[in-house]
Amino acid sequence: MYTLEQLYGIQDNVIAVTGAAGGIGLELCRAILDLGGKVAAVVRSGRSRDKVLEALGDAGEERLMCCLADLTDEEAVKGAMEQIYGKFGTIDGLVNAAGMNIIESLDEMSMIDFQKVMDANFTAVVLCCKYAGHYMLQAGKGRIVNISSMSTVKGKAFYTAYASSKAAVDSFTRALAIEWARRGINVNSIAPSMIVTDINRRQIEENPDSYQKRVESIPRGCPGRTEWLVSPVIMLLSPGSIHLTGQTIFVDGGCTAGDTFVMETRRFGA
Repeated sequence: MYTLEQLYGIQDNVIAVTGAAGGIGLELCRAILDLGGKVAAVVRSGRSRDKVLEALGDAGEERLMCCLADLTDEEAVKGAMEQIYGKFGTIDGLVNAAGMNIIESLDEMSMIDFQKVMDANFTAVVLCCKYAGHYMLQAGKGRIVNISSMSTVKGKAFYTAYASSKAAVDSFTRALAIEWARRGINVNSIAPSMIVTDINRRQIEENPDSYQKRVESIPRGCPGRTEWLVSPVIMLLSPGSIHLTGQTIFVDGGCTAGDTFVMETRRFGA
């Protein structure tokens, strides 16, 4: 007999979440705790740690810990994963939700800034997979979910660094999934469309007309929401995803399937 717990349960699983103080990361941490899992939140600053503890501290020290780490620093990442394993004795899952963007035309962007985006969005994912994966490989099991972006398949002006970094994440996801497929570890990515978070809030506030046009171009007619990523991420962390690996799942309201433009607008709509 099938049960929801058998298929999608994460009770007592230890999930490391990077970027845990961000909009997506914090929502996923909350969901994991609500569903009986344990969260190892990896954040960059004391301020971010305080934000996570203020929001989720009621879970208690037995189910929640915070680690400080610069995710572009190999030794820092290694140390954070050692702390997590030292406390819980396992790392069952990893969600790479940390990220950043610098919105600039390529001819104006410095290569220092371009590399900064690549390091934060891609190199950090590689390092976290490597050092969380060390413990997963020992255990012969694990689930990794990388947060990617719709921009990997739909070009966007001024997003050359961001789109490149996320495309690298998807390619890395596929390669690592094959490498670890017979070692009990699944590696997948989730690619959302536009969600209003700290990474883009200022841009949206400064360009309300452009924002509205973006919303109108989404087939479902609304921007994404962090809570709409919870179900697919939990599924990928759960036993039910046993034969699902190396995939990028687009949670985008239909954006990558097509757009809403038609010559005769009266034929489109409710």
